[in-house]
Amino acid sequence: MKALLLLMCLISFTANSPGQSAPIAKPDFSGVWELDAGRSSVAKSKKGPPERITITHHDPDLVIRRKVVVQSVPEVRDLTYHTDGRGEANPTTDWITTNTGETKPLDTASQTTWNKNKIVTRSISRSHAGTAIIEFVISKELSLSADGRTLTITTRTDPGRNVPANVAFAARSGADFKLVYKLISK
Repeated sequence: MKALLLLMCLISFTANSPGQSAPIAKPDFSGVWELDAGRSSVAKSKKGPPERITITHHDPDLVIRRKVVVQSVPEVRDLTYHTDGRGEANPTTDWITTNTGETKPLDTASQTTWNKNKIVTRSISRSHAGTAIIEFVISKELSLSADGRTLTITTRTDPGRNVPANVAFAARSGADFKLVYKLISK
């Protein structure tokens, strides 16, 4: 009997131990979002209507639809991410180079995961400086305000593993660029 009582106390203590918490609810990023240039740290053109993106989020799949201009021709692109970490390839949007003759890669491989209530996508940008290959890790974090009406996309560029000691180029290493969007419709 004492053994049973001891076992029940141990189970009760383990189930209620501090440090264990309920899983964090994952937010739904779906909606039509309009860029708030005044609250963003990246300058956007003032010509035409404000930039809008549409997000469709059915976890683990997240699709960001945005209009882009490719060689003076407007296009609509869907960028698809998988928050379960399986990886994805999308048309290149973030790219760093030190060589003006180098062309932008067509696609970028990335991996997307949850970090608490934020979605984080990591990719690697490789460029050439003479015979050296320079690597940067680009992290993009999506977060929602507590009321779900403000979306912030923060992009950080950090040196990768293959940055030669004699290369001084560091594309604003560690700087955060923020795009802030307001919810237009759900």
